[in-house]
Amino acid sequence: MKLRIQGNALRLRLNQAEVAQFSKTGFFEDSIEFSPGVRLTYTLESCTSVPCPQAIFRDGSLRIQVPCQAGLDWATTDRTGISGGDHLSITIEKDFQCLHGDGAHDPKAYPNPLEEAHAPLKME
Repeated sequence: MKLRIQGNALRLRLNQAEVAQFSKTGFFEDSIEFSPGVRLTYTLESCTSVPCPQAIFRDGSLRIQVPCQAGLDWATTDRTGISGGDHLSITIEKDFQCLHGDGAHDPKAYPNPLEEAHAPLKME
């Protein structure tokens, strides 16, 4: 799961395997270790009590909660993202393959729907 924070906006991107796990369990967690014993854990979880995506940060843990039905619809359909939030802009997206070639290829990322438009022309 990729975590991007910019200004007052937070974005999560999940590949196919991560979305599949989320669709089964309503939960996916990842973390980054800055140094021994210093870790930021970030979690995406379905929650019945939230009307829109929200983030909770406590004790080095960032929990992003989404309404259960919205999370299930996103995970099990061709819907690419969920967004919302009050004070903080939150976006949860399916991670697509990069088209620009300067990033690492993730075989678990979703096929990019724009890939054909960027494919080199075949010469005959």
